[in-house]
Formats: sequence, C-alpha cells, structure tokens
Amino acid sequence: DFQAIDVISHIPVMCEDSKIPYAYVPSKVDLGASSLTKRPTSIVLIKKHEDITEPYEECYDSIKALPLPI
Repeated sequence: DFQAIDVISHIPVMCEDSKIPYAYVPSKVDLGASSLTKRPTSIVLIKKHEDITEPYEECYDSIKALPLPI
C-alpha cells in the first residue's frame, strides 16, 4: 500500500544484481509493526550479525524460497 513507488523502485534491481532475496508485503503498517515501530514502514533491510546467525539464516532462506515478484 505504498504510494510513491518510484522512491523505492530501484531496490529490487539492486537486490537482484547483488543476489539479495527480497519480498513485497501488502501493508506498510504491518511491516512497521513487525519492525517494532509505530510508524508505517516502506522498506526493511536486515543485516547479518554474529549474535543472531540462526534467525537471520531462517529469514534469509524463507525469503529466498519465495517466488520472484512479477
């Protein structure tokens, strides 16, 4: 439900070029809530950290398993 799609339209191309999996979500409100913020969020980037390797790998593998958006 993001209105100014041109603001983030380059992100999928960058992700595909760098072989970084990505996914679209239907609601920026839900994305913000899952990021523990009260504000609607248009994009979330997750950086790998040595303290959370297992959850990161699970998230990475889950997103990578999704079909590419059309």
